[in-house]
Amino acid sequence: MKGTRRYHPNGHAHGRGRHGGFHAHRRPGAGGWSPLGSLAQLGLYGVLAVQAVLSLRLIWSNTAFLDEATYLYVGHVELSGWLHGTSVPAYPTYLSGAPVIYPPLAALANDVGGLAGARILSLCFMLAATCMLWGITRRLADRRAAFFATAIFVALGPTQYLGAFATYDAMALFLMSASAWCVVAARDHADSTLLVLCGAALMALANATKYASGLFDPVIIALAALSVGARQGAKKGLGRAGYLAVVVVGMLAILLTAGGPYYVTGVLSTTVARAVGTDSPLLVLTDAGKWIGLVCVLAAGGVAAASLSRESRFQVATQALLAAAALLAPLNQARIHTTTSLSKHVDFGAWFASAAAGYAVARLSRVSRRKPVHVAAAVLALGLTILPVGVIGRAQATDFFQAWPNSSRVTAILRTLTASHPGIYLAEDYDVAAYYLENSITWNRWDDTWYFDYSRPSSDDPIHGPAAYQAAIAHHYFSLIILDFGDTAPMDKLITRYIRQSGRYHVIAEAPYWDKFGTGQFTIWAYQPPHRQRGTSPLPTLARSS
Repeated sequence: MKGTRRYHPNGHAHGRGRHGGFHAHRRPGAGGWSPLGSLAQLGLYGVLAVQAVLSLRLIWSNTAFLDEATYLYVGHVELSGWLHGTSVPAYPTYLSGAPVIYPPLAALANDVGGLAGARILSLCFMLAATCMLWGITRRLADRRAAFFATAIFVALGPTQYLGAFATYDAMALFLMSASAWCVVAARDHADSTLLVLCGAALMALANATKYASGLFDPVIIALAALSVGARQGAKKGLGRAGYLAVVVVGMLAILLTAGGPYYVTGVLSTTVARAVGTDSPLLVLTDAGKWIGLVCVLAAGGVAAASLSRESRFQVATQALLAAAALLAPLNQARIHTTTSLSKHVDFGAWFASAAAGYAVARLSRVSRRKPVHVAAAVLALGLTILPVGVIGRAQATDFFQAWPNSSRVTAILRTLTASHPGIYLAEDYDVAAYYLENSITWNRWDDTWYFDYSRPSSDDPIHGPAAYQAAIAHHYFSLIILDFGDTAPMDKLITRYIRQSGRYHVIAEAPYWDKFGTGQFTIWAYQPPHRQRGTSPLPTLARSS
């Protein structure tokens, strides 16, 4: 390609070849008004509107998921600690993101609009991420490619899901996408120092918000190298990448130092040295393929299109980088044999791959120089690629929101029972109940079936594990025990045995539930003092309904 490219005075490269390249078509605003470019710009607003509708329909479709309840509850506890000096648990040791970033922000949104308010905050982050995708694809290609890229991304089930899910994934994805936009936009400025520093700061903040987002830091750094390299040569590109990497590492080191040992423990236990699961790599890759497989295929088409056309080696490498990013999360989770959170993590790589996929579809839609044919081809490409992805994605997003039971019934029961049985409560995953009852029950009145230590009244030495549960139940430490034999079923069975041995706990309520995996039941035991006769509870047992 040497000798076939020239540079416009405004800094944009243009190809002289017959087929052109990424910048062979003049951008609207760079030298005149283009109706197709303006149509594509309007298309962005349409894509954002569709994205909002697809996610909004999910927001009220189910009660809080365990992770949502956890982060919102943590946020309220953190806010209380900041404002009133109340004690705060060691959240940094086991959360997979800094508890002082997203949770307090989401808690404020929850105070304004409840669970829906927190979920709408996620939608805002995802809409902003879509805008960032438009921005980098328009710079790397053109507005037509940007339109297809954003449309493909929005059509994905994981994208619709994250736009209605109150966890830190949406915020981290936005911060990651904003970082990528900064490093790509920096190449168009003579003095790019501020943009590069902003990109580094946003990348570090994304990593702090969700530790797993660090998997995509090398992609952003390599994108910075290729963006600059395409304009100023490989040496300048490597220099930019090295500078960006050093600044990011320095910022992360400062954040970890400020956070202290608790944060180091959390990063190691939840992300860097995460425990290996039991899911087969084939299952992980199959699930990922169902959710983002078509984007991967289209992105590979973008690499092929760039290779077969008269694009520079930097542009081919950029397409390959964007396409390969989609494989990072599936391969990493196949390595540790777990599908946990895979439906969320794949969307981070899909954001990058959508840019390459949009480029591929845009190239395929350019079958003629005539504008009417261009428009017809674009509409055909939309119908053949994006609409099928959207139909499948809509069904997948709905399916994601049916992966946990609706907790409204058991919450209503617990609201009544906790009022009549004050004290300490043991629950398998208490976060959901704690979130909905946080105005009446403080965090230190809840214990779970994952980990527990207990000191007998006659001793100050704590005991742990099953023995701790057995001793606590024998001493009637818990006022209510709520089990559903789900995530910690083996421990639940042991606890049930200890309840029977005690003889002072009796089933006071049962609450059936269902999710896409089947049916289940919450069973609630209440402690009854010796003077109260069995079966004389002031509240009737709630029979299991059909």
